[in-house]
Amino acid sequence: MPSAPLDPGSTIGIVGGGQLGRMLAQVARQHGYGVAVFTGGGSGSPAGVLADHEFSGSFDDADEVAAFLEMVDVLTWEFENVDVALADAAEAAGVPVRPSGSIIAAAQDRNLEKQALTAAGVRVAAWRGAETATELENAVAELGLPVIAKTARFGYDGKGQVRIDDPADVAAAWEKLGGARLVVESVISFDRELSVVVARSVDGTVVDHGAMENTHINHIIDTTVVPAMVDDATAEAARKTAHLVAEGLGLVGVLCVELFDTADGIIVNEIAPRPHNSGHCTIEAAAAGQFEQQLRAVTGMPLGDGSCQPAAMAQILGDLWAAGEPDWSAMLDQRDVHLHLYGKSEARPGRKMGHLTCVSDDPAHALQRVLEARNALTGR
Repeated sequence: MPSAPLDPGSTIGIVGGGQLGRMLAQVARQHGYGVAVFTGGGSGSPAGVLADHEFSGSFDDADEVAAFLEMVDVLTWEFENVDVALADAAEAAGVPVRPSGSIIAAAQDRNLEKQALTAAGVRVAAWRGAETATELENAVAELGLPVIAKTARFGYDGKGQVRIDDPADVAAAWEKLGGARLVVESVISFDRELSVVVARSVDGTVVDHGAMENTHINHIIDTTVVPAMVDDATAEAARKTAHLVAEGLGLVGVLCVELFDTADGIIVNEIAPRPHNSGHCTIEAAAAGQFEQQLRAVTGMPLGDGSCQPAAMAQILGDLWAAGEPDWSAMLDQRDVHLHLYGKSEARPGRKMGHLTCVSDDPAHALQRVLEARNALTGR
């Protein structure tokens, strides 16, 4: 039987100190929960400055782990690239882990992820594992070109992957990826990239925010619109796929399923067992956005209404600081656009510094407005 819900006054333990943890901390504090953040190294993190307690020791520091777990009533994640031994320690200490350590393990290892997705009954690109240069050559021969070779563990935002278009490039790809264990995938021809952020509660209820349509630049998400500008059948197929993943994994928490919309139907690209950049517009567009759903799910509370009004999000990267501080007054003069900054002290090219959202009657209009507002930041 599910345990009793955690009432306000309980403490939410967040693994990771980045912007996703920051936005969860904002929601948790709004609802009266305490917040403890475990950064794994470094203090004054975006999430930590909003927490009641920030633990800045290493994730493998047994004393720091014990002190963190002693303080929290449930553990959840704002990023998944962390040793799952932390989940084992939490469970041994009687602290619920939501999502579970097994889901985190699957998300950080592309071999395990592909196996879990297949077991959940959803489609993925044709793939092979490769642990040697010879196995990489064999995978290329079996799948046919082009393929993308990806390190099996800890890749994100396009890092740790190489496209192979010519058999002569196999050896160079193996060297570039450092001789690591790989997943080799057939390149998918797709019409658009979609995502569905889905929440699943302790009692098995599943709620999503609808199909979202994303664009990427240099493998980093640039814009999102919700609902995706697709036909009803495609949107429903995307939502059904996300529900199958959540149920198949036994999720308790929030998870983003990233998808390709192809001529042959929906194919899952990858999963992120936490809130996701593509779900940021839900903060204003839904009665219960992705961070509130995460809070509700991990505390054992009923899920909220995740249905979204038409909305759009545009990412703000550190590149916008190249000529100095952006012109915030020009953007804020556009009163239908919401600004979210992540509290990061150093702006670097490609670093996620914030985002803009707009809610409208039409997703295309919302997208136009956030792009205009972002352009106003630099006067372009």
